[in-house]
Amino acid sequence: MSSIATVAIPTYRQRLSYYIELTKPRILIMILLTVAMAFVAVPTTVSLYTLLNACVGTALIAASASVLNQWLEQERDKLMMRTCKRPLPSGRVASSQAAWMGWALVIVGAVYLGYFVNWSTLFWGLVTWGLYVWVYTPLKMVSWTNTLVGTIPGALPVWMGWTASGGSVREPYAWVLLGILVAWQLPHFMAIAKMYQPQYEAAGYRMITVTDKTGRGAAWHAMLGAIALVPLAFLAIPPVNLRAGLLCALIVGLAAWQTKAAWRFAIARDHANARAMLYVSLFYLPLTMLLISISFWVDRS
Repeated sequence: MSSIATVAIPTYRQRLSYYIELTKPRILIMILLTVAMAFVAVPTTVSLYTLLNACVGTALIAASASVLNQWLEQERDKLMMRTCKRPLPSGRVASSQAAWMGWALVIVGAVYLGYFVNWSTLFWGLVTWGLYVWVYTPLKMVSWTNTLVGTIPGALPVWMGWTASGGSVREPYAWVLLGILVAWQLPHFMAIAKMYQPQYEAAGYRMITVTDKTGRGAAWHAMLGAIALVPLAFLAIPPVNLRAGLLCALIVGLAAWQTKAAWRFAIARDHANARAMLYVSLFYLPLTMLLISISFWVDRS
């Protein structure tokens, strides 16, 4: 007698968790914190209702970018240990469902931002989405410059928060915030590129650690990004008084901590130092955003 294998049908809650996983919730949270920080940095009086709408619209567009990124890379994700258990390569979500989900999210998000926030925020949202999905994602298979290009859509959500609060991207401080986000990504993603270099190579990605296996290129990029964070800290919080000076010292200290981690990686380009640099970067950004937000709150109190 032949036995019939039974396959457990996922519950509604399980299926929902698969779709949520596709949106990369942890990255979404970091993006929304960036939007909120830029929003409060603009010296205007705008309601928290606008901030909420900006966060909802940004979340929809950012979620779409994550879903479509995984949809485009699902075959290569099957070849990497760090990505093979994602919903698409593992078969928990059908490819067609992910495609529909990605397009639906960006359309709804665009309409939401245009209606509830403003056209400038919508514009930068779509620029971010387009660069991430249709430029950065395919470039990963072509050139090591993909990480440099990817820093732009990775940083642009800060302009979404800035414009949502009525700020103009022509203002110098908008560029300071963008610079911090761009510079931070270099040590962060160079660490990841080093840690998972064999997997990236097996999957056919042209990361800098694949094209330059000595790690020197990754180390230089990480160092340049980390060093740039120091002068940007002074521009982010000018030490004009004792309270501002203290906050500036703290943010400079964080930048120095990131630079120290990048220097250690440059000296010994191994897995341990790459992981240490990654951990520092994970603490650096939220703490820096918090200090910048506090500086504006203190300045207006």
